Amino acid sequence: MMKTRYKINEMTCSGCQAKVTEALQTVADCVEVSLHPAEAVIESNKRIALEDLQHALSNKGPYTIQEITVNNDGSEELSEIAHHAVHNHNNHNEPPKQLEHLAGKYYCPMLCEGDKVYDSNVGCPVCGMDLVQIGGSTNNNDELIHLKKLLIQSAAITIPVFFIAMFGMSHDSFIYKIIPFNVALWSQFIGTTAVLFLGRKYLKRAYISFKMWNLNMFSLIGLGAIAAYLFSVYVLFNPHAFHTNDHLPIYFESVAVIFTLMILGQWLEARAHQKTKSSLEHLLNLVPQKATILINGNSTEIDIDKVQISDELLVKPGEKIPVDGIILSGKTSVNEALLTGEPLPINKKENDEVLAGSVNTDQSFTMKATRIGQTTTIAQIVEMVNKASLSRAPIQRLADKISGYFVPIVVLIALLTFIYWGFVSTEASLLFGLQNAIAVLIIACPCALGLATPVSISVGIGKGAEYGILIKKAEALELLQKTNVIITDKTGTLTEGKPSLEQIIPLKDFSEDELIKITADLNASSEHPIAKAFTDKAKERKIDFKPTKMVANIQGKGIQGMINGKKILLGNEALLNQNQLEVATEIKSKVTEIQNQGKTISYIAINNEVVGLAVIHDALKPEVKETIAYLHSKNIKIIMLTGDHQLTANAIAHQVGIDEVFAQQLPQDKLAMIESIQKEGKIITMIGDGINDSPALAKADVGIAMGNGSDLAQDFAKITLLNNSFSNLKKAYNLSTHVMKNIQQNLFFAFVYNVIGIAVAAGVLYHATGMLLSPMIAALAMCLSSVSVITNALRLRNVKL
Repeated sequence: MMKTRYKINEMTCSGCQAKVTEALQTVADCVEVSLHPAEAVIESNKRIALEDLQHALSNKGPYTIQEITVNNDGSEELSEIAHHAVHNHNNHNEPPKQLEHLAGKYYCPMLCEGDKVYDSNVGCPVCGMDLVQIGGSTNNNDELIHLKKLLIQSAAITIPVFFIAMFGMSHDSFIYKIIPFNVALWSQFIGTTAVLFLGRKYLKRAYISFKMWNLNMFSLIGLGAIAAYLFSVYVLFNPHAFHTNDHLPIYFESVAVIFTLMILGQWLEARAHQKTKSSLEHLLNLVPQKATILINGNSTEIDIDKVQISDELLVKPGEKIPVDGIILSGKTSVNEALLTGEPLPINKKENDEVLAGSVNTDQSFTMKATRIGQTTTIAQIVEMVNKASLSRAPIQRLADKISGYFVPIVVLIALLTFIYWGFVSTEASLLFGLQNAIAVLIIACPCALGLATPVSISVGIGKGAEYGILIKKAEALELLQKTNVIITDKTGTLTEGKPSLEQIIPLKDFSEDELIKITADLNASSEHPIAKAFTDKAKERKIDFKPTKMVANIQGKGIQGMINGKKILLGNEALLNQNQLEVATEIKSKVTEIQNQGKTISYIAINNEVVGLAVIHDALKPEVKETIAYLHSKNIKIIMLTGDHQLTANAIAHQVGIDEVFAQQLPQDKLAMIESIQKEGKIITMIGDGINDSPALAKADVGIAMGNGSDLAQDFAKITLLNNSFSNLKKAYNLSTHVMKNIQQNLFFAFVYNVIGIAVAAGVLYHATGMLLSPMIAALAMCLSSVSVITNALRLRNVKL
């Protein structure tokens, strides 16, 4: 049996997954189809032609298939799409083979159609939202600047058009003493035409929404605006076709106002969704571009891409490890904080694994390359982050969900209004029917709905910034208050992220200050983080210390040296055993008690006698316990995932009240845990600070990075806590709750306004009260509804978190 992997394009939901499985099972017996990633694995006795597989898929929908080939260096390539491919009818491009090929493409920030990319920013064909550009010379900031410029231009034209129309409703208005009547009419026509030209891409979105029958707010805005514009143009060129003693029924200002409000909403939306630049390349740049290869004992520097598996490499102190491998000779300490998030260097010896991007902090060693290029651990983290970023579930706004039903209902109401007032009513006339129908379309234009979410989010983002909460993804505010599970890293998130000497416990006739001075003298020449903990404590106590020349670092055990003719040992129990020193039972009991608190113990021995214990601790942030208790009060489960040892992790968790603990977790373990919990239907918020947390931060529904964390963690998180305070997680949760409540209020007001306005515009009250809503008044009411939504959103500025 041979097994072959395939990439399935256009597969974006479980329904697609079922269709693809059914299609492929018509040509192959053993088929496994996964949605994330969108792939199929086929086992068969003989090779199945790609064209046959594509032909089967084409009968089920616009799916295309590409074979995945793994190269010798571990990288993957995709085959060309088979000739039977049936492409989607929109402007979608197949996902490119390499990440860099995505530069300049666009995608929907809501991921409405999965990982689809588009050639140009025509707007998402499903939700209508502005697309986001991936990489390239143009970025989201450029789009934001463009929208701001568009808004200023549109407003500058709309304001005088609206002013002329509002004050020119009667022929004896003062406005016609300044501007002749005909000039005023043509000014409105020219101005509104200019506004439509500025917003032409939104008209195209409306057209696409009807063509694909993915109706959204752009559908109704485009329909109402075009209907009012074409009607007004007809009246302008045929004024005598309508017998009325009042002013001509021209509604250009309604169109201009509609489009300007829509552009305002898009600008606010773009500002709320402004993305930070991708840091995938930045992460890969952490790996050195050169490596030192050993050939017949001679060292030569080569480019990193020329390193082959099994090559023997030399790594000197202070250098970054170029590829993953196994140590052949030598002992050293390696800082793997890049991958594990733990600050303390790890001792390495022969046959131990070392990872690309880690830093050799101690001595030279030789290694054999075992994983290179795209197969290294750090490259796999890049790939995991990229996949996690694209596989997040789309967030559909309430207004967009309802638009699919709202638009056809409004169109039907407008049509019935036209028929009734144009042909059925006792007051029936073509003009009367058209006016009322257009009033329905205008009053129904969901500008207030379009503003309801982005305005609240924009104000909420500003409010969060006051508290050091940087909101980078608007959907984070929607999902955070729905969170069921919070997953947290330990080091640098719950703790300060740096080891400190908590205390020294004298066991013999020495004072604590005397032992601090001795240990500081011993560590004065070292840059090791734990050594710094001893010297920092001496500085804190204002104790003078000086470097000791006769000092030796004992790998994995500690440090020893001579001070004033006395042999000093500082390290773990293994160091004592090496020097044939025994530890009394009562001392061991005390050490176990301290270790069960999640703290590290170093023994201090002078002339072969244990004289003290050094308690080293990565201190908890003071606000952690209170914050976790608050989150528990909201029925949120707290899980810790850490690369630290189980004993330390358990102690920390017990101390602050964490529900579950998983220790010694690698990046892929954290990612797998999140995926597993998400399958249970839970909404997950992940909070971390390291590069090793990045895949999990990207995969979680809401990723929150600490402000002092890595750039990559911050780039792939949707929220960053700038002041590094864990208590800001509580404030972010409260902010999310307030913002979502405000959005719900806005949506309620907007929908109620639309329902009442449509009923009045359709003439429901006319026979009883003589009340109708002219398109002019409808436009004014629409403006007031938008103002009310903005005013309600601004109340968020007064919220106390």
